[in-house]
Amino acid sequence: MIGLFKIFDAHVHFYSNSYFKFLVKQKPNRADISTELKNLAAKGHLEIPGEDPLQFAKRWIDIIDKWKLERLLLFGSMPGDEDAVVKAVQAFPTRFTGLFAVDPNSNVLMENAEKRLKEDKLRGILLYPSLYQISVNDEWLFPLYNLVQDCKGVVFTHFGKLIMRPRDFAGVPTVVNEQFANPKDLVPVAKKFPGVRFIVPNFGAGKFEELLDVGRTCPNVYVDTAGSNSWMLTHESKPDLRRVFQRTIEAFTSSRILFGSDSGMLPRGYRYDIVDNQLKLLQEMRIPIADIKKVFYENAASIFGG
Repeated sequence: MIGLFKIFDAHVHFYSNSYFKFLVKQKPNRADISTELKNLAAKGHLEIPGEDPLQFAKRWIDIIDKWKLERLLLFGSMPGDEDAVVKAVQAFPTRFTGLFAVDPNSNVLMENAEKRLKEDKLRGILLYPSLYQISVNDEWLFPLYNLVQDCKGVVFTHFGKLIMRPRDFAGVPTVVNEQFANPKDLVPVAKKFPGVRFIVPNFGAGKFEELLDVGRTCPNVYVDTAGSNSWMLTHESKPDLRRVFQRTIEAFTSSRILFGSDSGMLPRGYRYDIVDNQLKLLQEMRIPIADIKKVFYENAASIFGG
């Protein structure tokens, strides 16, 4: 607890050893895995964790205990890295909740999703429409949404500008199709699958006005506040974070906003500056304490337990 407020961070990447191995294997004309990992670490000034995901999970427990955080929503940020997140969540079920990334073009999409949601008890999926060049409204994904709905899970779907620093450090190109980066594509999907909570990170990552329209239209669409929100620097309206929060609360109400830090990289560890800055800002804005508690803990706890 930080002051009056418990913190459930709904946006933390679990960058395990296997994550980085899966990543460098995607690099064209790569060297051996060990060399590529060393090069990645040197370029990004990163620490690659050891091979045991349980030891890595324990390290994150130590980190969040230091900062007095209650719980994290951990992302398995690359298809194939689900096992690391599953092991972390199973080891610390009261501190971690897990999501996993999917490749919509995989021929084992449904088989794997069913295993992770039903057997491994992960709580939802991460979807990157522009990266995998598929509309969130593509009928191909409807069976996946049905599965998530049956499991009372969430679909965390990224729109707007996609920045993936580990890929940059590894030399793996991030090729996106902006045609699929508009949150408005969610409207027919959210209406068709009212039992699914769709969460859009980073205030829409530059598609802010579009996201506000979605928030006004679809009560099962949520937003997270994650990271530094550098998209504000290039957005045509040049909003500051205060204005972003004001307008988001107006469109979504405080009941559909989740705090996120976008932490994950070592040795940087937890981005406490994000929680500190956002918590202080909402207090300065005179947002009611009850509403701040919703944003920083209660909304995520209601969705995922806590």
